[in-house]
Amino acid sequence: MNIELAKRRILELQNYVDLTESYVADSFEKHVIKEYAITGSVVKVVEKLNELGFKIDESKVESKDVSAVINTNPSKSDDELHRIVRKFYRRKIKKL
Repeated sequence: MNIELAKRRILELQNYVDLTESYVADSFEKHVIKEYAITGSVVKVVEKLNELGFKIDESKVESKDVSAVINTNPSKSDDELHRIVRKFYRRKIKKL
């Protein structure tokens, strides 16, 4: 690693933090994206959404529901956090 690479990585990480902190979770899907960005864990997202009382067809939220949301193409071209989260998630499951 060199100093320029380190500086670029710091900027990328700061952008990720800023996007996550300013992300408005005004729908189920956006709650999924924000919680995954915060925790990096499908299981933790499921727990949090169930605590908040979210339901899918009158049933508790399950891991498959969260994974399905993350794997969808971002609906808006300006949903940068969703794109980043999706990319991170796909890399993570590829390693498993």
